[in-house]
Amino acid sequence: MKKVLIVIVVLFSFGVIGFGIFYASTHDFSNEAKDDDTENVELNQNSIEVNSDDSVKLVDTEKIEDSFVQTYQIMINGKERELQIEFLYRDNTSLKEQSLTGDYNGATLYAYYENYEEEATLYDENMIDSSFNENNFSFLKGIGGESYLLIYTNIYPEASLEEDKLYILNENLEFVANDLVDYAGSTDTRGMTIMSTYTNYTLEGEEYPWYTDSFNACSTPSNCYIDIKIEDNKIYYLVPVLNEVSEEEEEDEEDVNTNYGNLEERVYTIRDGSLCYEVIKRYKIIDVKGITG
Repeated sequence: MKKVLIVIVVLFSFGVIGFGIFYASTHDFSNEAKDDDTENVELNQNSIEVNSDDSVKLVDTEKIEDSFVQTYQIMINGKERELQIEFLYRDNTSLKEQSLTGDYNGATLYAYYENYEEEATLYDENMIDSSFNENNFSFLKGIGGESYLLIYTNIYPEASLEEDKLYILNENLEFVANDLVDYAGSTDTRGMTIMSTYTNYTLEGEEYPWYTDSFNACSTPSNCYIDIKIEDNKIYYLVPVLNEVSEEEEEDEEDVNTNYGNLEERVYTIRDGSLCYEVIKRYKIIDVKGITG
């Protein structure tokens, strides 16, 4: 009986193996592969989400005579872009002043000013790359899930009377502006003020709404008023809404102190390439020092 059972098992095994060999030799697996490929193509064409990582990479810093050009490779929304920043060197030998400024499409992203006694400091690629690099970039998601490029400027020293700013670019590396106001109250700007170096507001009730310095913008903690906070794809921004003061009011100091306006705390998001905001709080300005727009 045991011998008969063993024979049956052996015959059954040979049968399974033989059927497998026959199926493999006659079946066309290529059709299934083509069907899978076709399905994936159709899904992508129908705008099903495709995994893509937004990134910024500094690929080259080239010296051209006394100036430099930084080239960045940008991956945004699955598209590859190239961004170039031109660094211009200026030397005023009579005043013994020199500067190096990095510009992108008319916006100053980097500035370094200094005085020297005997010989000017020699700038090189390493100095630039250590001062302005990938750390000055990040990404923000719009309401629809699309990415926008953020650029944080690096201006030194604070006494240069230029503001550190936040610029927002779309996937075509164009500025997203939409009637922005800087910290001095000027509407002639394409960026948001990270920290003002020349305008100070005193608020009623000694209110202090300014944010923590996550940008490393402050060199003097006692004069550190950070106007921007980025959280959960939202930009919190302190914006002055200043009242116009007449000549008569300017002569009456007591009257002027009641007519400066408000500092608004706004929350900005991006929808379809445009900035939109809501005001979440207002602070009454009772004194202004420095420059206003």
